[in-house]
Amino acid sequence: MALLGCNDNSFFIGEKSPPVAPAPGTVQGRVCDPSGRTWLADALVYTHLFDREGKLYETREAYSDRDGYWTIDELPADYSYTFYVQYGDQVLDSPTTWVGPGDFVELDEPDCFDPLQINVAIITGDYDQFDEVLGNMGFANYVLIDGMDQSVVSSFLLDAEAMSQYDIIFFNGGHLEEDIVYDSDASDTAAVHTQIRTNIDAYVNDGGVVYGSDWAYDTIESIWPDRIEWVGDDTLPNDAQTGEYDSVSATITDEAMASWLGTDTLRVEYDLPVWPPIESTAGSVTSHVRGSVSYRSGTETFALADVPLLVSFTSGEGRVVFSTFRMARNGSEDVTLILQYMMYNL
Repeated sequence: MALLGCNDNSFFIGEKSPPVAPAPGTVQGRVCDPSGRTWLADALVYTHLFDREGKLYETREAYSDRDGYWTIDELPADYSYTFYVQYGDQVLDSPTTWVGPGDFVELDEPDCFDPLQINVAIITGDYDQFDEVLGNMGFANYVLIDGMDQSVVSSFLLDAEAMSQYDIIFFNGGHLEEDIVYDSDASDTAAVHTQIRTNIDAYVNDGGVVYGSDWAYDTIESIWPDRIEWVGDDTLPNDAQTGEYDSVSATITDEAMASWLGTDTLRVEYDLPVWPPIESTAGSVTSHVRGSVSYRSGTETFALADVPLLVSFTSGEGRVVFSTFRMARNGSEDVTLILQYMMYNL
């Protein structure tokens, strides 16, 4: 029996080409601080990759950037992935999404405070610069109202509709107050000053926030006289402006603020005299920072032990904050973080 051999005309069937894997996908998300008040940097995000038999073969991870964004790419397609968002020992979130061939999946952003979404008005003054601090914190939506021009600041505070466009109104220490929020000589323009006080009160009552510092205390005292007891005669404008030069080792009595800063102590600088010390507050007022300070009356110096330096209180749906020290002039990182904390919790 003859055997048939192979020759040049023989036909060979080659192996089939392997199937082409679908294009991998990418997933992007964003991380919010557990407080819900700011985007969180340096959070660890990871997801597990499993084979068809359900065996874990790889873990992909990424870290959130300064704006809270993270991205994990080159994910095999046609799988459902769970992304674990971890900060320290705490898993903050674990969203799940399907990734198809070549997909770029953007996860829904969590509800979170965003400084770009807050509108701020700053009434300027000689003794603080809130705009400098806010700029460093990423705030972009603020306008400056010339607090040294009586007609400008009066027109703004007489326009309730204009005020209502802002979430927060800052009153820098040293803005004009006489003939705006009070009338020292009882002239026939007193009705105007009453209307301005009424407008500020209504603005806060409707949910707005007023934040004042240093010499701006008269504005707050004239509208909410029973909340904070400053030194001096409450009926006399500027009478509390007697604080001495000082460098105070203060205590942060607000536990959440202390946790935010990672410390319960704070160095507060009173680099100019005649600031307004607080003696006491009503029970409805929260003291965030306390310390021992001194003030002068005539030729005598008096000590105040463990008194409020930074306080806040609610009025209607809104809030009022007052700092005895100047935020911008202190300039320390901790003081900036305190302002950030207060902004995030208003």
